[in-house]
Amino acid sequence: MSKKQFRSQASSGRAAFGGGFGGGFGSSAFGAHASPLSYVYEAPDLSNIADANVAVTFKNLMKKDSTTKAKALEELQQHVTSPDANIEEALLAAWVRSMYLLCLS
Repeated sequence: MSKKQFRSQASSGRAAFGGGFGGGFGSSAFGAHASPLSYVYEAPDLSNIADANVAVTFKNLMKKDSTTKAKALEELQQHVTSPDANIEEALLAAWVRSMYLLCLS
């Protein structure tokens, strides 16, 4: 195979896959633009939270919409600052995991 034939095949391969080094998945050759698919994360464990409304609020915190996230943060703040708040270990673990995931996004 001549060099010219090889180059045409290579450039057609890049076109089919969106560029070199995974460019079709939203990343550059050096990872400057990371894709949501470039890492795998585990969602916070909400099964041990006693209050179902708080669990739903944590689920809303993981949504993409910024308005939904802001409302969820306000709801969590109201829950935590209420005089009869039940601050359990599961809630704290979910909070830490959620903040970690928010920093990644």
